[in-house]
Amino acid sequence: MSRKILLLGLTAILVLAAGCTGLGGPEPRVVEDSATLDISLARGLVYTVKAVIQNDGADGNVTVTAKLIDKEKGFVRDEVSTTIFIPAGETREVSLTLDGEPGREYQHSIEVS
Repeated sequence: MSRKILLLGLTAILVLAAGCTGLGGPEPRVVEDSATLDISLARGLVYTVKAVIQNDGADGNVTVTAKLIDKEKGFVRDEVSTTIFIPAGETREVSLTLDGEPGREYQHSIEVS
């Protein structure tokens, strides 16, 4: 009887452990990023921010947020987000466009979640 209980207990632990491994989601990280400045007749001064995102976790959706930060005053001038699907162990390139203002200097940042 105790042997059956032990086997049932071990089976339950294995089932729970197998189920928990599926609970992990994506683990995104930025492996490369850059920004280029351009002038658009429709939008004015624009920055195209490109980022390569690697997923070190399970398949899933990843939100990528790019921010354009005023270097002198430190405030966020523009912010854009997009959500992409990245399979486990793969990378994806994302391109986002941010609006700037002539005569200001900016830096960009990329966040993933």
